[in-house]
Amino acid sequence: MPDSKLLELGMHFWSPSRRGPSSAWQPPARLREATMAGSLLLPLQILLWSLALRSAAQEAQGDKSGEKIIDGVPCTRGSQPWQVALLRGNQLHCGGVLLNEQWVLTAAHCKMSEYQVHMGSDQLGDKRAQKIRATQSFRHPGYSTQTHVNDLMLVKLDHQARLSSSVRKVKLSSRCEPPGTTCTVSGWGTTTSPDVTFPSTLMCTDVRLISSQDCKKVYKDLLGKSMLCAGIPNSKTNACNGDSGGPLMCKGTLQGLVSWGTFPCGQPNDPGVYTQVCKYFKWINETMRKHG
Repeated sequence: MPDSKLLELGMHFWSPSRRGPSSAWQPPARLREATMAGSLLLPLQILLWSLALRSAAQEAQGDKSGEKIIDGVPCTRGSQPWQVALLRGNQLHCGGVLLNEQWVLTAAHCKMSEYQVHMGSDQLGDKRAQKIRATQSFRHPGYSTQTHVNDLMLVKLDHQARLSSSVRKVKLSSRCEPPGTTCTVSGWGTTTSPDVTFPSTLMCTDVRLISSQDCKKVYKDLLGKSMLCAGIPNSKTNACNGDSGGPLMCKGTLQGLVSWGTFPCGQPNDPGVYTQVCKYFKWINETMRKHG
């Protein structure tokens, strides 16, 4: 990854009138230090303004690019009924997954004091979707902004979701799927990079799990034990900004949460990095029981 930067993949907004990134965007400190040493990461303010200006220019000229999660396609309607969007007002903040009627799982770096949680529709802005307020969230106690390990968080809904054919609980497992397993990642994050294009339609793409040994050849000591890599060799296929906290589904179970990757997104042979959910089965269930 000699010509790319590292960043978290969340905290970016979608709305009918805005496609630019949130000013809250912040890559993990350790990643900033590692990449700045090689002059690979632009100063934060410059990068943010650059993205915002590109987005504004793109809107002014009209977006002619295909809507892809980065080399993906619109999800088959209703195929990801556990997928939720964490909103700030009516703007996309991060993705997430519904664990049960009361709880959502997402990335720890998506932390806010309050959320509106969209569920039940692949279309952001769909008035038929359920939108539930959430004011309580619980980061993993071992989460570190320095190393980016334990990047997961539970969000408790203020009232229970109504389960239906379009709103379903995701299946958790304590079994970790092996390298080579084909999985699906989904989200409403930008479909282009470095120019940003945030779709209103939920996007999907298939990726394969990569062994930690192979992934460390790319990310070296930045890859923690609780992190999982996935991608397609020599392909742009990947998650991108705004997909954070969204699901990596493998054989019907939740195996990962979108966490971080390189920028621009879709660099060939730079896999996406996920929180490996199967290693947190006990913490997830104990935390939900503790906080009712």
